[in-house]
Amino acid sequence: MHSGSRFKPMEILLVEDGLMDARVTIHSLRRSQVHHRLTLVRSVSEAIKFLRQEGVFARAPKPDLLLLDLNLPDGSGIDVIELLQNSDVNTEALTTVVLTANEDECIRERCNALGVHDYIRKPVHEDEFMRVVRDHKRLMVHSTPVLA
Repeated sequence: MHSGSRFKPMEILLVEDGLMDARVTIHSLRRSQVHHRLTLVRSVSEAIKFLRQEGVFARAPKPDLLLLDLNLPDGSGIDVIELLQNSDVNTEALTTVVLTANEDECIRERCNALGVHDYIRKPVHEDEFMRVVRDHKRLMVHSTPVLA
């Protein structure tokens, strides 16, 4: 039996309310040559529904990578992380990367305490952003069993 998991696209959930920032991220991902599928949501409530596969997101894929803006119209990206930690959603295989213009070191420390994998300041430099995506893709390929 052959499994297509070797060719499985990286599932990315981008939680970003700024359309210009979302466009830059999407453009960078296209240029990365990393096989991926991206879903864009623009609020804490949409992100939680997507991650819990509720409502219109009932058939949503489980993301491998969560790209999370901290300043959202209905709360903070930190709210998303905290709600996930206090729910039955399995986030073991989920890599979380925070994208923010906030330079407050307390916010960064809070993100680290919540288990955020990486923290990238906006405006995002494409090289740094792609390093994070490729590092995660490499980890995903090595940890995904492929049946022969």
